[in-house]
Amino acid sequence: MAVPKRKKSRSNTRHRRSQWKAQPPDLIPSP
Repeated sequence: MAVPKRKKSRSNTRHRRSQWKAQPPDLIPSP
């Protein structure tokens, strides 16, 4: 992926969902 390293910010942090599968959703507390 040709992406500027400087633009890597919140967008990239959210794209890490690939590893969220093993961890519980912290941003979305299930009722």
